[in-house]
This record gives sequence, C-alpha cells and structure tokens, in this order.
Amino acid sequence: MTSESLRSIYQQYKSDTNDVASWLATTAKAFGYSGKVGASATTKPSARLKGKERKQAKAGQVPNTVPSEPSKPKYVLAIADFVPLAEHIVSVTDSAGIQIPSYFSVALERVIWVRKSFSEKLEDAGRRSDQKSDARHSYFVSVLEKVRKVLQPLKNEGAFNVSALKDTISQVGTHRDGKGISSLFEILDVYEPSAAFEAAPNVEVSSRNETEYTVEVEKNSLFEALFAMTTLIDDLSRMRTEIAELWTRYEAGDMDIAAVSVATNTAIELARSFEDEIKPLVQENGGSSMFHVDYFHAVSAVLGVDAEAKQRPTDDYNFAAFDTADALLINPLILIIAHVRANPLGEIASYNGLYGWYNENSGTTSGSGRQKYARLKPALLEMLSDLPLTANLPKPSPVEDQLTYGMMMTLKTAKRDRKEVPDVPIWFSFAAQVYLDVLSIVKVGKGWTDMQRVMRNVKQSVHNLPNSCPERRNILKNLEVWDSGMDPIALLRSAMGRPYKDYTFLRRHFLHCGLWVQYMRTLFHQQGAAYAAVPGTVMCTVQLYHALKQENSLNLAWRDLETLRKMQGDSTFFIGDTPSSFEGYFNNFCLTLGSSVTNWAPNKRDKKLKVNKENKPLMKFMGMTSTLATTRIGPSLYDREPVSTDVVEGWIQKSNKSQTNAKTKDVQTSAVKTRQPLLYRLAATIAAEIPDLEFNYFAIHNLCRELLLRLQTAEEKVTGPEFTKGYMSHGEHNVAMVVGFVFSTLAGRRNIGTTTASTTRLLEVAAETVQQWLSEGKGSLVTGADDVSEEPSGHDHTSSSSVSSASSSSSWRTEASDVGVWSMD
Repeated sequence: MTSESLRSIYQQYKSDTNDVASWLATTAKAFGYSGKVGASATTKPSARLKGKERKQAKAGQVPNTVPSEPSKPKYVLAIADFVPLAEHIVSVTDSAGIQIPSYFSVALERVIWVRKSFSEKLEDAGRRSDQKSDARHSYFVSVLEKVRKVLQPLKNEGAFNVSALKDTISQVGTHRDGKGISSLFEILDVYEPSAAFEAAPNVEVSSRNETEYTVEVEKNSLFEALFAMTTLIDDLSRMRTEIAELWTRYEAGDMDIAAVSVATNTAIELARSFEDEIKPLVQENGGSSMFHVDYFHAVSAVLGVDAEAKQRPTDDYNFAAFDTADALLINPLILIIAHVRANPLGEIASYNGLYGWYNENSGTTSGSGRQKYARLKPALLEMLSDLPLTANLPKPSPVEDQLTYGMMMTLKTAKRDRKEVPDVPIWFSFAAQVYLDVLSIVKVGKGWTDMQRVMRNVKQSVHNLPNSCPERRNILKNLEVWDSGMDPIALLRSAMGRPYKDYTFLRRHFLHCGLWVQYMRTLFHQQGAAYAAVPGTVMCTVQLYHALKQENSLNLAWRDLETLRKMQGDSTFFIGDTPSSFEGYFNNFCLTLGSSVTNWAPNKRDKKLKVNKENKPLMKFMGMTSTLATTRIGPSLYDREPVSTDVVEGWIQKSNKSQTNAKTKDVQTSAVKTRQPLLYRLAATIAAEIPDLEFNYFAIHNLCRELLLRLQTAEEKVTGPEFTKGYMSHGEHNVAMVVGFVFSTLAGRRNIGTTTASTTRLLEVAAETVQQWLSEGKGSLVTGADDVSEEPSGHDHTSSSSVSSASSSSSWRTEASDVGVWSMD
C-alpha cells in the first residue's frame, strides 16, 4: 500500500470514503447480509487502441505508462445502504465477535471532520455552493454520523477519534503563510499525521479485499468541486514551499542545480497528476480557467474581500486580495490567459514592454500587492514569450521543462477549442508561479553560469577523441543548441526588431539550466561508459591491478581504478569470486573475453575453443534514479501521462546510493529517511549520484590504454619481437592482450588447452611498470586525489568532468574478444 505521505490529500480523502464503504459491505456480506450490496462499476476495456495510445502505436512509440496490477471487481455503494449495513453488523456481533478495525475508525472520523468543517467555513462566510449540492452534502454527513453512532457498541475502549488524530498532528500547516487563508486549509491538517501516529501499533493499515467498493458521487456537485479544489491547492502549496526551500539551499551553495531542478520538474508533473484526479469535477463546473477564477472569488469572499472590487479600472483584480491570489495561483493564471489570447499558436510571440520590463535586481516579493504584481507581470510575460521559441529552435533541443511543455499544450488546446477564455491547467499556473518564486530566490545568471561550466567540462573531456568516435559526435551534437557562440533566441528577437539581451532566457530560467546540466551529465556518463566498455582495456587493466595487489607486488594505490571498481562492482570485471591464484587470474581473463567454462571440462574431447559471449561482463550504467528521471525531460511528441508519486518513489528505490555527499551537506543525510518529503528525497538521491555521472570514463579508458602500451614495450624487452607477432596481431588496437600474456605465463599456459612452465617474470615487469606509473601521479588524475601512498578508505571523491581525456587516442578500438588469441592448438 502506498504511504499516505506519498499521496495527494484528495487521494487520501477518497481512500477514506472507499475504506468505509468497503469495510461495511464486505463485513456485512461475510456475516449473512442478504440484500443487494452495490452496483457494478467495472466496464470491460476495449481491445482497440484509442486517442494518443493509437497515435503512439502508429509512430512506433511505447506509451509512457506504468504497468498496473490486475483490476479488482469494483462496485458503487449507495449512501442509503450505509446505515442498513452497519445495523446488520451490530446485530450479529454477539455471536460473531466482530471488532471495528482502527483504520475504519480513522477513515470515518476524518471524512466526517473535513466535510463538516469545510461546509462550516463556507457557511460562516455566507458562501453556499448550491441548494441541491448542500442538501446532498448534509445527507452524506448525517449518514456517516449515524453509522458512527450505530457502530458505537463495537468500538474498543480508547477507540480512535478525530480529537486523538488532531493531537498527533506535528508541525502541520508549515507550508502556509500564516495569513487568513490558512484558516480555510487547516481542516486538511488531519491528512498530515505525525510519525508517532503513523507508527502507532493500534492504527492498522486497511486490508485490500478481493472486491473494492466506492461511494456513489453526485454529478455536477459544486460542493465536491470546491472541496476537491481546496485539497489540490493545499497540496500545491506544500510542494511550492518545499521547492522554495530546495532553491534557497541551491542559492546558498548547499545543493546542486541539477538535483533541485529534477525535483522541481517532477513536482510540476505530480501537480499534473493531482489535478487529473479532480479534473472531472472541475470540467463539470465551467472548466479549469473559469472554475479557478470562481474559486478565487469564493475564497476571497470567505476571507472578507471582494476580489472583483477593483481599485482602478485597469487593474486585473482587487489587489487587496493579492496574498490570496498568490496562494491560489491566480496571478500567473491571469497573465497566461492574456498571453494566450494575444499570441495564438502559429504566431511568434513577442512581449512589447507595455507593462515595463523586469528589473533583474529588484526581486518580486517586497512592497504592496500592487507593487509586487507590477514587478511579476513583465517578468512572467517576458518568459511566456520565449517559451514557444525554445520549443521551435533551428536545432531541436533535447531538453524540455514542464513550464515549456505547459505553454505548448495550452496553446495547442486554445487553438483547438477556440474558447473566449482559454482553458489553462491549474498545474501550468503552478509551474509559472514556481518560476516566479525561484526568480525571487536565486541571483539571475547563476544557473546559466553553472550550465556553462558543466558544458565546458564535458566538451573538454571529449575534444581530444578522434572525430570518428560516435560517442564524441553524439555529445557535441547535443550541445550545439546552446554552444554555438550565439543565442538563437536573441537572433530571432533581433530579426523581429525587439530588444533582447543575449541568453536572457537561460539567465532567468534556472529550472531549464538545471535540467540541461542533468541531461549533459547523464549523456556524458552513458556515452563514456559505452566508450570504455567495448575494447576491454579498462576491464583487463582492473584485472591486472587486482592480481598485482593480490600478490603484494605494489605499495601504491591506483585511486581512479579503485573508485571505478567500487562504483561498478566486481561483477563487471570478474566471473564469480575474485581470483586469487595464477590459474584463477588466467581463467577469469579468458571467461571475461567470452570463453565458455566447458573449455575447462576434465574429460573434454573436442579441442575446438568454445565461446559463450554471455559470460562477458558488461560495464554498468550508473545513476539509475538520474537515468529514469532524465527520460522525463526530453521533448514530448504527444500528451504523455504525468508521473505519479508511486513512480517517483520507484525511481528513488532504484538508486544504490545511501552515502553522504559533500554537495548536499545535511540535506542528503536527513532526506534518506522515508519521513522526509518525497521531493527532498528525490533531490538528495540525484545529488548522491553526481560522482557516478561525472566520473570520466573517457579519461580512465585512455589512461588504461596508455599504461598497457607502456607495459607492452616493457614486455617486448623481455620476450622479443615474438610478443607482438603472437599476441598483438591486430596492433595496438588490441593492447589489452598484454594482460592476457602476463596471466598465461603465470599459469603456465600457451593457451587454454596447452600447458607449459610457469614463470613470474612478466608479472614482475608489470609490477615495475605500474609502480612507476603510479609514482608519476597518474593514478589519481580522474578523481583528483592527492596522496597515492595510502589505500582509499571510501567511495567519496571529487567530480571529474573537468578532467580532459588524459591521454588522447589517435587510433580506434577493437573488441578484445574478437581477436582469436586463445585458440586450441
């Protein structure tokens, strides 16, 4: 079952009502209730793909969905059935010994509490939804209260009640601003229980039965829509506070921009998924924009302010309600509507400065409501004008943030529907407000500076590679969007005759910069790991280093290689247990090149070498959470489904990172606790994976190759030219074979099937060569460690993306196992 802390408040509320219905129905049926219980709500799905799924299938795309569990039979329980079911349960208590589970008591109390309290808030302000809806609400509450009364004899002594729940709430409402609007949302604090409450032994988790029951919902219920909107705004307010705290830590230098940006972008996607839960209610009451504005007016009225009583005719609303508008995301909504009306899809958007230009040194949080609105208005309108341009650059961008996605989807919907007031999703208003919040927290230009630094480091790490290297080409091609030396947006603006400072978009849009950093790091890691994996040079060098350390032939540590081995794990370099004997080193070397274990069978008759390429270890892609999150920041070819909290939690669980990292300071160590908010834990996990993503696989491969070439020269002085002729038939492309030559002589093997006298002479040559290599300081060029005389004590290391390729390779690579060295003579 999903933890309540990972679900929206509306999800938790609906879960409560369903828990009440399910327990009543299943318990009554189990003890002989003979009446009809619920109407089927299950419909047989069509086998025919529809809508966007059909488009995806035609385009050969895999829908971005998460496999779901097999659906259970679902039934809709009429509210009128609640009391008869409760009365039947009580009637059989003496013989059956039924006891009310604590989760049922919690659910029942919370539903009664929040519905009654919310209704009272509206009534106290003289604001009613509508007569029919109010009557329906009052009826449902009265039924629930009667169920509670009927079941009273079954309650245990000290049974759970809402007073007990309120007493266990810890630090509730910390995401609120302390102003009048807090009173409206405080009724939802019952869905923010303390750790003590969640851990209490008498609070059971509801068991999921084979059959699920839901509560019948009235169509076009304004009360339900207002309540659902309140839960959504409360969720978004909480996430908005968490996002602001993360960016504050970034501004202070305590967190990385990519980690904070991934968490922020994911939060906006979660806002989309939360809105989807209440979307039918919103659509039944005028659509997202109209209902959002009506909700603002209703809440303002609850707080004693007429939002429509403008102080000046040109005002967008009564600025006395600015704080309420800020909390309810109305300010961005108004500006998005105005922008969409003025710039329909197909036209190049251009803000003309009618309301002034954003002063990058002013911030947006101080002054009166009128003054704050006057500052945020041009700030957002300027950004909204740039968003469609970034989605249609001459060189397509591999990165698309949720603010850009929201702009494009809103324009697309507006063109299709042609409404006088375009429908603006609530989550898009949330995204725009987050942009404004971050703009007021972080110094303008800081994100662009960080993005340039990472982009420069990545380029430096691959610039010495051959032009024919596909990994190099792939990296540089993807950096061209913003690395051409010219701002493509500025060029377009200049052609339109509009003033535009170079890179204004990136200097102000920190989220976009952070996602670019995340994308570049992930690309750098994946291309680098692929580059280092193919030739076998790194794998064979690790095996050689292991053998030298095992035989006590070295007194210096190769920090770079040991760091890589700890990152990748022994299974990347060894088959089975790590070898500890001459024969073991040789056998492992052969197995990792693809030789079958049947070649060592004691009664083997067939002398032909058997190959099993499945034996070959693979270089692992690290940073699984980062990789999964990065798949969500690419351009959307279709209206893909947003991620859910369960999916994000799954990303975090995929990570193998639990250690602390200097880049996150106290944030990471606290965020690994599951009680921490989901966004904090996601940001901390992304930050913990940065060393893995920045580890320079290009450099480590070229360093290993340089060492093995040096070792080849040293070994030829002992073996003569026959060494190159017999084991390097493919030239320096197959330099990893020098390791196999060392191991074969140790094991006394000419090849797998032919034995000869064992000798340690080449092992001694290898030890001398590696020792000299390390004494020159080449064992810590990637990780940047200073002292090579001691064994590394842990995995923590400095990022290495600033390291160049260390030893450039002018030749290309050949897979070691493709060379037929180990033949059966």
